[in-house]
Amino acid sequence: MSIKFPIKRILLGFSVTVILIVFSSCTRGGTNPFAKDDTEVNENVKNLMGLAVGMTKNQVFSLAGVANYMEGYDWGSAWFYKIRKGGNEGSLANKDVQEKYMPVVFDNTDRVMGYGSKFYEQTLDDLGTGQF
Repeated sequence: MSIKFPIKRILLGFSVTVILIVFSSCTRGGTNPFAKDDTEVNENVKNLMGLAVGMTKNQVFSLAGVANYMEGYDWGSAWFYKIRKGGNEGSLANKDVQEKYMPVVFDNTDRVMGYGSKFYEQTLDDLGTGQF
């Protein structure tokens, strides 16, 4: 018993997949399409006022939703939430973009160690950015 696959169906499926990948990589300048944007910055700030050291990632997600940017390290991770309008283009290495987002820093047990730019920068100085 042999199973025959129509070549046209296979090519059509492949073509559609390639088109979706190409167009999905061209949206929103590399930011998270599920995270809040400029219109919801005030809501982000209000939600982030409820942060506390020791919260789990699930609690932070329930409080503030999907982060705009995420970084992972040997010692834990950082989620970045938008707190000021603008800064939609570029990476976190850009100082203008960096000032528009607030980092929430998690340890390797997925608990909040602290938050804010100064805490994030101090943590990077103390614990490093990993082996790469």
